[in-house]
Amino acid sequence: MKKYIIILVVLTIVAGCVSTKPPSADSVPVVENSAQPDESDRLYSVFLVGDAGDASLNPLEPSLSVLREKLQQTGENSAVVFLGDNVYPHGLPREDHRKRQRAEKRLQAQFKSVENYEGEVIFLSGNHDWNSSRKKGLQAVNRQERFVEESLNRGNVFLPDGGLPGPSVLEAGNDEFKLSIIALNTQWWLYPHKKPGAETEAEYESTKEQVIRDLKKAVADTTVDQVLVVGHHPMYSNGTNGGKFPLKTHLLPPVGGSLYVLYRNIFGTAQDISSRKYGKFKEQLTTVFAERNPLIYASGHDHSLQYITFDDERRNQHYIISGSGTVTSYVKNPELPNFGIQQKGFSALHYYKKGIWIEFWNEQGKRLFEQEITSIHKKEWAK
Repeated sequence: MKKYIIILVVLTIVAGCVSTKPPSADSVPVVENSAQPDESDRLYSVFLVGDAGDASLNPLEPSLSVLREKLQQTGENSAVVFLGDNVYPHGLPREDHRKRQRAEKRLQAQFKSVENYEGEVIFLSGNHDWNSSRKKGLQAVNRQERFVEESLNRGNVFLPDGGLPGPSVLEAGNDEFKLSIIALNTQWWLYPHKKPGAETEAEYESTKEQVIRDLKKAVADTTVDQVLVVGHHPMYSNGTNGGKFPLKTHLLPPVGGSLYVLYRNIFGTAQDISSRKYGKFKEQLTTVFAERNPLIYASGHDHSLQYITFDDERRNQHYIISGSGTVTSYVKNPELPNFGIQQKGFSALHYYKKGIWIEFWNEQGKRLFEQEITSIHKKEWAK
């Protein structure tokens, strides 16, 4: 009996992980005629691009070239957030390292996309920026922070500071609309070596508790019209870090492939949502997110473009994954109103007088998807 139960569990998990085939390159959805309000009603925009760490400089990475064009068109009433994994594979090396010049060029490609841009710029760090979670990761992310800020000369744009977990709050917008962009260093939770505020396990727990208190306060801020939380790691995903894999993963090698998928779903790597530490910090954050309506959380990490929402008690929470600036990986093709596609590109949030819209663009400059996230405008969420 026990044997059959185990087989049933395995088959159930495998069925949940074998996903419908994503759109092929020949059937990429394109939004020809936008249904969004007139641009004259637009209050503010935020562009989101993650995992741009393999960007080419000359010529400029296609997705960054399209991003650059959109930023120039939008102007000062906007912001762009680079969602981490800015340098593959192990962040920014020391100045005397043989791969330093190549790493600098990958960052310089991202700098070029914001050249002469009048809006706000934010850089976050991801697990690769932390030396791929290996030792001396803190030194690597601090090194990148200095290089980014010295190169851009735009002030404090690499957030949170000094490898700290955050939250760091940027008050964006204008006299008509106030947006709070809350930046989190999600890799701080998952990094297994020395990190600020966590010399001991007791200090680690104490710092986490303080972070959650500060995040609650920032999310509950009634002096702003809307809140956007940004971090590298997603809370939910229909990609591989969320446990979704194509059929070929189960078949190659025979049996072993399915066991691999099973492992990624039950235990997970340290960078998978299913892992113990990741799952705990996800629970802590999403509990805080539930306290604001609407709450939008944007991340990278999974190399795809995704929009995830729910029709249950989480209906006020909206999750964006924009982690395919330069690399792509498998993503399950979900049912509308959710969206997922394996295409290089980025996303944009547009805040209008009567609603918030999400859209995704690919590296060919094609708008793949748009959706009204909420028609709630300004401070109605507080009523």
